[in-house]
Amino acid sequence: MSDDALTQLEEWVEPLLARLEPAERKKLAREIGTALHKRQQQRIRQQKNPDGTPYPARVGRKKRRHARKRLRFLYEKPGHDAEEREIVNWFSTPETYFGFDQRHAGALRTFKKRRVVRVLEIDLTPVADPREKTGKRQSSEAMFEKLRTARYLKMKPTAHGVSIGYEGRIAHIARIHQEGKRAPVNAHLEYDYPERKLLGTTPDDVEMIHDMIVRHLGANLED
Repeated sequence: MSDDALTQLEEWVEPLLARLEPAERKKLAREIGTALHKRQQQRIRQQKNPDGTPYPARVGRKKRRHARKRLRFLYEKPGHDAEEREIVNWFSTPETYFGFDQRHAGALRTFKKRRVVRVLEIDLTPVADPREKTGKRQSSEAMFEKLRTARYLKMKPTAHGVSIGYEGRIAHIARIHQEGKRAPVNAHLEYDYPERKLLGTTPDDVEMIHDMIVRHLGANLED
């Protein structure tokens, strides 16, 4: 959305709003701010820029691994005869098996694949994430979940207008994504973040603001 449309709206409405008392202007600013705030939150939830284009996807996002039910095998340590081992809730890596050894250690153990003489039984049934049983919410792939909440995305109405945005450290983080800046990931690495517009206005937003002002002024004129 170009700044020209917002400027034209501001020039049109300024003399009309001057007829209202400060308390009434602040009330109107709050109503408009609440509606705009909701729209900004919806766009972030939908992972879309104000122009309707989707946010660039994350790069290098790790996929969640799921544990498997049970694995039974013959395992040979150096200098020992092969013995049967069994692990549950197990994972496989390129070089190891990792899981809970109930029979021998009663704890989580790692077994090197090169020492596995033979796999005796393998159950690949996925094991449910324990967080699902306790009702804990799974982490989402969506970006900026916290930044769209009212705790961080502030709306402040006054008699002179309304502002929607971030403050302090959160504002710095939001600006990096808003403008697509280069920023440090840690003490040794920097990353060029793609532009993802967290804030902005659309033609529909401007039309909504216009209609809300007209309705509000009409109601006051009738009174």
